[in-house]
Parts: sequence; structure tokens; C-alpha cells
Amino acid sequence: MSYAQKISVFDEIRIKPLKIEKRSISGTVSIRSGSLLKEYRIIFSYSDEIEVSENLAGLILTMPVINFTLFTKKLLLDFPVSDLDVRHVRDLVRINNREVFINKLLRRRYEFFNKEYLPGESDITAENIDGITEVTSSGAHTDKIHSGMKNNSVAVLSSGGKESLLSYGILQETGAETHAFYFNESGSHWFTAKTAFHYYSGNFQNVHKVWSNVDRFYRFCLRNLPIIDQASIRKKTDTYPLQLFIFPVYIMAMIPVALKYGIGSAVLGDEFDDPREMTDFRGFRHYFGVFDQSHDFNSMISRYFQAKGIPFEVWSAVYPVSGSVVEKMLIQRYPDLFRLQRSCHSCRPVNGQMIPCGKCSKCLGVMMFILAAGGDPKEILYSDPEIRKLGELVFRERMRLDTDELNLMKFRLGFIKDHFAPPEHVEGIHLLPDEEVFFQKIPDIFRDRISSLIEQYSSGKFVMENGAWIKNDVLKEQ
Repeated sequence: MSYAQKISVFDEIRIKPLKIEKRSISGTVSIRSGSLLKEYRIIFSYSDEIEVSENLAGLILTMPVINFTLFTKKLLLDFPVSDLDVRHVRDLVRINNREVFINKLLRRRYEFFNKEYLPGESDITAENIDGITEVTSSGAHTDKIHSGMKNNSVAVLSSGGKESLLSYGILQETGAETHAFYFNESGSHWFTAKTAFHYYSGNFQNVHKVWSNVDRFYRFCLRNLPIIDQASIRKKTDTYPLQLFIFPVYIMAMIPVALKYGIGSAVLGDEFDDPREMTDFRGFRHYFGVFDQSHDFNSMISRYFQAKGIPFEVWSAVYPVSGSVVEKMLIQRYPDLFRLQRSCHSCRPVNGQMIPCGKCSKCLGVMMFILAAGGDPKEILYSDPEIRKLGELVFRERMRLDTDELNLMKFRLGFIKDHFAPPEHVEGIHLLPDEEVFFQKIPDIFRDRISSLIEQYSSGKFVMENGAWIKNDVLKEQ
């Protein structure tokens, strides 16, 4: 028995839409292991009235399930699908399986797993890494062409994070028809977005929300996986035990709203990841657990929607700049939006306000960015003791920042006392290896307006030469 067969403890996961109403869709996910059958009903409830086909409803319900496909032999789409849909789901399954194997089982940040299920050296093979999941379907569907999508209409996937807040501010300033789309999971994860959502609802038009119980579904799956150490997943951490396909859930859930209002694209908060640190694992291409926050994901899902007859594009407005530049621009240009920022996934309500934990890696990174930009972390409810202990906690925590960015922040805040040459590129605009011009991945209609705003807060434009980021004044003028 191969390792992939050993951990494929589910014989079949079956997805079936059951109920489609004006403001909601729901369906069952059935998990079968031998003669044992367990079911969970997933719900998506919309603030808008929507029209959803059984095909689209089924695809929306499928996205959360992909997080667990490494552990099943078969994924059955029990609803009408096109050949394109099946190919797309197969691609997502393969990518997710690889990301989970490499970034959860091998490159473990936390020990969520029972040791007898962990892979050994001999288990690191292509078959095991990609999994053995078979994707099948039960009904045929013919895609139709959707019209009426507007190029200047954009939905920002909104939360309390700095990237989504800045993206919203930028797009509003450029004159786009800007929609804010919030995804409200039933658990405390919503605390992160709640401050911004209530402000947006009271001050902006075109604010949409969908509620779902997908986080409870995730816990249902985790409870039924013998590979998981059940005691470990009850501890608070800054990452999920297995779930790495989060944004596909949000994006697919957004499509009924996009079709209703003719929204032509969605903006995600993907910031810059230094490609020098995105290396292969023993020759296997992977995305360090953030495929759904990568340009490859944006391109892949955009091509899929367009081939399906939905002229809808997914992109990022801030992808060529680091988190420190995002924070600086948010503080200095959109201070009202900055005060809504809650980048912590462990926020808690205190006297009617959502307070960040002040201890996790996200909080520590945000406080560093704010101080380096000349801002005050207390404006977004960090306390004086948390700010005073920042240096101590940064050196103790496994920070989730690119090496140059982390070192530059430590240097700016005096945490590094030795001689240090600050990497200038961190606060610049980067030309990615597959680009010919800066901001190439932003649609033409927005590119010049967005680039002119971001350039005001950067240290210049940088290109990669022989493994180093070099300032390039020739390309700067293109």
C-alpha cells in the first residue's frame, strides 16, 4: 500500500446541491468510509437576491471540499457539470493535494498530526504528493455565455486586512464602480472583518455579504480524519491545520453577485512575495501554501471563468509591493480606512470593539509596518504594553515575512544594532520575472491610475538581475 492509499481514509466524498432559494443555496457533503456514511449540510446565505443554476450552486459547494481531497479516493460531483468544470476541479484538486502534502505534512509549522501518519523519506514521491483522488460527475451541463459585465465595475474581496482596505481606497479614488464583498463565516473569524463591514455598510454603497457555515464544515472534516491529533487543533494558532484553499471559496461564492450586478472583476489583496524565496521542494513546484494568493491562481481562475462564458477577471492592485508599502500608503493616504484595520485572526470583542490579540505573527508584522511608516498602532487598538514588547516578541516568533522585509523592519525599528545594508527594493515596485512592464498584471483600464498612486509611496522600481533586485531607471519611465 502506498502512502497516498494509506491516508486516503475516505472512499468517496459526494457533493449534491439540495436547495436553491432567492437568497441562499445549500447542499450536502457525504463522506463514505466503507459502510460508514456521514453527511454535512453546507449553507451559503446572501444579502442580495440571486439567481443560481444547479451547476453554479454545485461548484460553490465544491470549493470548501477541495481542502480535504488528499484524503479521499474519489470526489463525486453529483450535479450537472461541463467537461470544463471537471477539468478545472481536477486541476484544483491536484494543486491542493500537493500544497497540503508539502506545506502541511512535510514543512510543518505546527504538529497537528498523529505521528504514525506522517510521511517518511521514501514516501516523498510524485504519486503521493499529487494524491490519488479521482474526480467524477453524475450529470452533463452546457455552459452559456453571460453578457452585461462592466469593465469598470470591480468587487473588492473585503476584510479587516490592510491589503483589502487599501485596494478599496485606491479603486474608489480611480473612479471605478467599487463593490465590497464580505464573506462571513459562522465562527470568530468574522471578528476580523466586522469593524470594516459595519463602517462600509454605513458609509458606502454596493456592500454585499454572504454568510456560510464552511468553517463548521472544516471542523466536521477534521474531526473525521484519523491523521489529525484532535487535541492539537483546539489550540489557537495563526494558521489552519489543513485548509489552504480559502480564496476559491470566496471567489466562487461571489459569482452570483457579480452576475446580478454586472461586476467585471474581483480584486484580491495579494501583496508581493519575493520569488527568490519561492523555491521548489526537491524538484516539486509548489506555492508555500499560498497558491490561492498567487498570480498563477488569479490567471487560472480568470481563464476558467472566461472559457465558461463568464467574462470575469481576478487580479490584485498591490501585488508588486510589499506589506510595508501597503501599510504606509494606507496610513498616509486613507487614514479613515486604516483605523478599520484588524489583521489578526484572533480578534475578540471588548466593550463593543474588536481588539487584536497583539501576539500572533500577523499582529507583530502589522505593528512593525505601522511604526516604520510613522503611524501609531494604538489607533487600531494595540496597547502600550504590546508595543513595548514588540522587539522581544518578534525575535521569539516565527515571523511570516520575506527575509529582506523582516530584516528591514528590524533595522528601521532599531531591533538590529549591527552594521546592516538595508535592502532598498523592499519599499519599491517590483517587476516580476514573467512581466515585461511594471504593473502588467493589472487590467489596462486601471493600470495607469493605480500605478501613479502607488509610485508616490515607493522607493523606485526594481528588476531582477542575476538573483538580485536592481533599481532600473530605464524601465522606470516605461
